[in-house]
Amino acid sequence: MAISPSGSLLDIYSNPQSFQYQSKNLKYDKDIRGGGYSGQPWIKRIAPDDIDNLNSLTSQALSPDFPIRGGSYELLAATEDFARIDRFLLSYPGGQAFLDKQAGLMLSNPRMQMVKSGGVFANQAYSDGRNLMHQIADAGTGIRTPNAGIGITTLEVFQNKYEYVVSHTPTNENRLLLLKDFKLSQPPQTTASSINQIGDITNNLLGDIESIVSNSPSISPTVSSTQRNAAEQLGISTVDTGQLFNYTGGPGSLYGIVDKTLILRATDSRNAFIDTSKAKRYIGGFGEEDTRTSIINNLYGETVQGRPLVDLLLSKHLGVSIKYGLNRNEIGINPNNDSVTLNQQSGDGFVRAEDASNQPANSTIFKYTMGYDKIIGRNTTLAQRTLNRTKITDFRKDVMDPSSIASSTYSNDNVNIATRVGIGNPGSRPEIDRIDLNKAYEEGQDRVNMKEVLQNRKSSAFNKAEGTRDLIKFGFETIINDSQNSSLINATHFRAYLTGYSDSHEAEWSAKRYSGRGENFYTYQGANRSVNFNFKVAAQSKQEMVPLYRKLNYLVSTLYPDYSSAGSMRGNITKLTLGELFYRQPGILNSLNITVADEYPWEIAFKENVTAGTNSLVNADPDMIELPQIIDVAVSFTPILNVLPQTGYDLNSKNNKNTPILIASESDKAQLFLGNKIIKKQVG
Repeated sequence: MAISPSGSLLDIYSNPQSFQYQSKNLKYDKDIRGGGYSGQPWIKRIAPDDIDNLNSLTSQALSPDFPIRGGSYELLAATEDFARIDRFLLSYPGGQAFLDKQAGLMLSNPRMQMVKSGGVFANQAYSDGRNLMHQIADAGTGIRTPNAGIGITTLEVFQNKYEYVVSHTPTNENRLLLLKDFKLSQPPQTTASSINQIGDITNNLLGDIESIVSNSPSISPTVSSTQRNAAEQLGISTVDTGQLFNYTGGPGSLYGIVDKTLILRATDSRNAFIDTSKAKRYIGGFGEEDTRTSIINNLYGETVQGRPLVDLLLSKHLGVSIKYGLNRNEIGINPNNDSVTLNQQSGDGFVRAEDASNQPANSTIFKYTMGYDKIIGRNTTLAQRTLNRTKITDFRKDVMDPSSIASSTYSNDNVNIATRVGIGNPGSRPEIDRIDLNKAYEEGQDRVNMKEVLQNRKSSAFNKAEGTRDLIKFGFETIINDSQNSSLINATHFRAYLTGYSDSHEAEWSAKRYSGRGENFYTYQGANRSVNFNFKVAAQSKQEMVPLYRKLNYLVSTLYPDYSSAGSMRGNITKLTLGELFYRQPGILNSLNITVADEYPWEIAFKENVTAGTNSLVNADPDMIELPQIIDVAVSFTPILNVLPQTGYDLNSKNNKNTPILIASESDKAQLFLGNKIIKKQVG
């Protein structure tokens, strides 16, 4: 590319400002060594006249992402790329060399048992750039065109894929089965080259062995001609038994043309092919084959290779014997350091566990473990699972020495947590009742969740009989304003899923500064207290949703005013029970903050096999509405103590001098912690 300035060189030298570079008139040519023009660049544009023109061209990249990512600019870019690469592929020699290289790379893929395309398996066929151009044209759309195959849909059709072809190929033509029939059904032939490496003994018998090899069949007589053809198509060697695969192209070749892919059998330390048909399958020494007297079977009934007796000082290799001080008889080693019981774990189908009769249960080592006879004797039938659906299995009764285990009887209703406080066990629903989930399963329901608001009660009991008892007593009692002497309440009970408890106590002092003094003087004004905690409301079954939301809705309503018959607005006083911290303690319910975490499930109130978006009530679940199944509730409560709060401490107080602030419970047990009534408890 030559520069052709306007004017003579003398004029430019005399007046440099007169030089004008005519870049827009320059041409690309003679860019090939020795002369010639390649035609590049493949895409040519007119140079912009000014910066504004340039900005107008580049602003296309700012178009919105519609209808594909990148918007209209993506379409323009894809069109330009298509033209650029199309011209490159049509160029010579660069474009042709690129296509030839891609075709060679495809031929370097391994042979797979799939449909053929262009005379070869589809994963080894190349489309001469057609698939590539389709992929460029679809840029930004998310459409993917496979690079392999003659056509763009060759590998997209499911019937052409490996998984489909293999599943519809006759069993005896499966690649793995062909390898078994050709390579494992009979011992591999030993070639003369391998024989020469065996040693002097083989050399003496070379003539006889070579005669046997040359006269032996190359494949098993049971292999059909159809299998032979299928094997040859897949590159499985049917001539040399020392070779597993031998075919032109593939990963072992250079661009699928030079050399071939060759996979050989494994060899031993003397370079002889390993004959797996002669693998020892017995317990014994390394002598002749006629000593195979102890062939054993694994759990599947398959004959497996045993473990030979060797002198390895096994007692030093078994670390468990050192840790627990086991003797040779217990770990199965005779005085000669030979293993006598290790054959029980000599295959992958064995479980390292013995019958109870063989375990040293008379010692104190294994008495806490379960015997194998208990494991295999367990009844897991549907009938037994249905019978035991409300019971919890105590596996500690199945150990070698059950009397050595200190355990409770979890089938007792007063011990089992599911029945002791009615927590329920929805997972115990029997299989026969899992078809219709609308059918109530009472044994799996949470009794506290199922309890409705207890109305017009004199007090709220916390016991198993009423279904209001939890491991921690928890409930709210709202005093009915119209009752006489605050004698009636409405009680709401929730499961005590408590978190984030805090109890804040603050002393209030007023500051005053006298004239001429720099420091403050303080006057005590009183104390404030605020209790905050969180609890969860969680439905374990469909039937628990309704009573839970009724109780929660009522509790929230107590923060709103209550109106008398005369129309006067009144607030509500709530009694809180929270373990022994508060027992029916009156106070003000300041706030209830309800949140639903992102990971909590929602009830969708749809029957099975119903399409969403319909307005028909027939498709809706008549017993449900769309609500969260789990809710977090944050409570802010200000207790009103029913005793005068004051400072005091007297361990032997008889007059309740110690104010029950932190533990505002009237129970005798709670008072013992504070020091009150301790003399009464000691006297009886």
